[in-house]
Amino acid sequence: MNKIYGVSLGPGDPDLITVKGLKILQESDLIFYPGSLFTDGKKESYVRPMLEQYVTDKSKLQGFFLKMGFDRSSAEETYDETSILLIDAWKQGKKISIACEGDLSFYASFSYLLQRLQQQNIPVELIPGINSFSLGAAKHQVPLCQQNEKLAFLPLEQSIEKIEQALEDFDTLILMKIRTGLSALLQHLRTKNWEFYYCERLGTFSEYITSNIEELSQREIPYFSLLIIKK
Repeated sequence: MNKIYGVSLGPGDPDLITVKGLKILQESDLIFYPGSLFTDGKKESYVRPMLEQYVTDKSKLQGFFLKMGFDRSSAEETYDETSILLIDAWKQGKKISIACEGDLSFYASFSYLLQRLQQQNIPVELIPGINSFSLGAAKHQVPLCQQNEKLAFLPLEQSIEKIEQALEDFDTLILMKIRTGLSALLQHLRTKNWEFYYCERLGTFSEYITSNIEELSQREIPYFSLLIIKK
């Protein structure tokens, strides 16, 4: 029985896809990919330029675009509509892939489509990939964990108290989705004797990294950014 494939692309560098993921994309008849839909109707996709590195026939690419914000109702509608298109194409015997930046099991839009496909008993195979924080650690040339050290993740965290509490129990902390919270945290982070490793748009031409927390005070923080903290 034909499957629907979830394919991780890695964080941005087109060379960081797995061999298996690349093979499946090139064999696919249709590739779905996520993007963002803004209030002014503008559409953007971090994934589309990555896919264009692998796929010569652009007619295979079909985007689904999600409204940015905390209200999930519109996103749920988009996932419902996209899952219907996926299943219809699958029933036609087409080889279908769903592409995802980073790894598709880690804060990925793919997970919401996976739930819907599983509810319909559609066979799905997931191809894992490199996470952004793994590339970030490699770019900074710093180990995330050694020996018995522990690692934690906090998304959308704006509380210095919660960060302090996490670093009481963990040796390394990765702050994800920091665009809305970092500016408020900076004044507190500057007072801490921690090591900081900031990353944004890893693997792309717009990549920027720094270990100087002071440099971030005047910087506009994009969605695709993270901060590694080591105590």
